[in-house]
Amino acid sequence: MNSEKKRRLLLICLLIICMALFGACGDDIPQEHVDLSDPVSGDGIYTTAELIDFIESGASDTATLGASIDLGEEILRITKARGSITICGNGFSITGNGDCVLRLEDGCALRLEDISIMGGRNGIGCLGDAVLGGNAEINSVAHCITGAGDIVIQENSSFTLASNVGCGIQVKGLTLLKKSAITANGALGAVSVAGDELTLGEDAALIAATEDHYNALKCEGTLTMQNGSLLRVTNNGEYHGAEIRDLSVEGLATLEAAGGEKGVGVFLFEQEKDIYLVGSCTPELRFEVGDGSVTFVADASEIPEPEPDAEGEDAEPEEQP
Repeated sequence: MNSEKKRRLLLICLLIICMALFGACGDDIPQEHVDLSDPVSGDGIYTTAELIDFIESGASDTATLGASIDLGEEILRITKARGSITICGNGFSITGNGDCVLRLEDGCALRLEDISIMGGRNGIGCLGDAVLGGNAEINSVAHCITGAGDIVIQENSSFTLASNVGCGIQVKGLTLLKKSAITANGALGAVSVAGDELTLGEDAALIAATEDHYNALKCEGTLTMQNGSLLRVTNNGEYHGAEIRDLSVEGLATLEAAGGEKGVGVFLFEQEKDIYLVGSCTPELRFEVGDGSVTFVADASEIPEPEPDAEGEDAEPEEQP
């Protein structure tokens, strides 16, 4: 090989080496970033901004969390225009230090699935009537659920509520639909129904407990217990397990009540009907006025069969023309 060819081969080798070195010392090849979030449709919510955007203007009614969300002082406001919202938590949490974590306008519905709500003040605030459903744990400094109107808990829903200085749930009226359940604990009483009725639907359960100087359950209206429902109230402080205006039972229901040192298991303002309940009441139930009675039995077999309606049996025969 002559010298000219050797020089050309050397130059080519040097050029190849330089290109390789340049490529090695240059910027890394950019990797494509895959963003799994979609705040418009609600699929994969990872940040506070994404969740707020979805609540305000999402194209669907369901948000799925991909991480826990800290709202800081922000509030998730569900408007009447949005109407009904579902938040699937996938075991994550939403935390906030605003006046409440979630606020619902009158007539809105909220469903929470597999999620924890933690409020530096209130958990869920309802400006009027509202429907709540799903399964969630709500922990708050003040009230876990507070409402200016009547709250309905959807069928097969389950909520666990714990308040540091407030109530588990404080509303105007409360209805638990079939097979729904609330377990509540609060310093100012676990459950407070301040005006309308409290209704426990078929096979629904309400469990209320307090450690301080308030009633575990206070209901200023009628408590209606439908067939298969359960009410368990416990006051580990001084006052009543439950303070209720009056009691109505439709079918077979269970009431287990334990009052505090200065109270009774259940205190009724009036009782006009004769009622049988499975369960117990310690200290013994009492009421102020009325001609009715409330009898507790250990087993449903101890409840006597209702007497047939004798109305009209002794009526005088009509005069014949």
